[in-house]
Amino acid sequence: MSFVERIQLPVQSFFDIIIDSIGGSKVVISPRLNAFHVATSDDDAISYALNLSNQLASASIYHIVLFKVSLSPANTYTFSSYALQIGNIPGNVESLGIQIRGQYFRIYGVIDVTGNGIISFENPFYGPSIQQTVVQNYIKGNNVAVAAGATSLAVTLSSTLPSTNYAVYVSPQWNTSYWITGKTTTGFTINFGTAAPTGGSALDWVIFF
Repeated sequence: MSFVERIQLPVQSFFDIIIDSIGGSKVVISPRLNAFHVATSDDDAISYALNLSNQLASASIYHIVLFKVSLSPANTYTFSSYALQIGNIPGNVESLGIQIRGQYFRIYGVIDVTGNGIISFENPFYGPSIQQTVVQNYIKGNNVAVAAGATSLAVTLSSTLPSTNYAVYVSPQWNTSYWITGKTTTGFTINFGTAAPTGGSALDWVIFF
């Protein structure tokens, strides 16, 4: 049994390209392509891995590149959108797809969304930064009519929610306080401190989990 055959263990079989270190040398292993390469430098390791990745991308094969060791290459390398990169990814290695980096395997970089908006994950401790993006919420009611003199409004949802652990935010179109009662997975009641004015009015509501 060859070395390449021995490294094709089930624990590693779901990684298509692996960059590792054996005996102080950086190596590139590809169980999918049955390849094993001892690199002469960190740059050589990434170049070889990128070449394997490009072969898979040319065949329209989505694949995973695992960086088991940290590298310090001198050049900038860009993997295609077919490559999902995981592990100790060097700072100058980029991807058109998704990278999961660092000790805690956090998401890093940006997700492009429709309308030139982006969701960036530059700092995992403060959550994602959402820019130029319309955040849609389909569990809502816009310009819902409220009858004149009404002191409450029962809302029936069009679909059943997974739990009652949700918050309801209301924007009445007249000057009044409000509070929520009777929350269920299929609806809730909005109560008003001041009854709806003569001629009736309207409100907007939205649910957040």
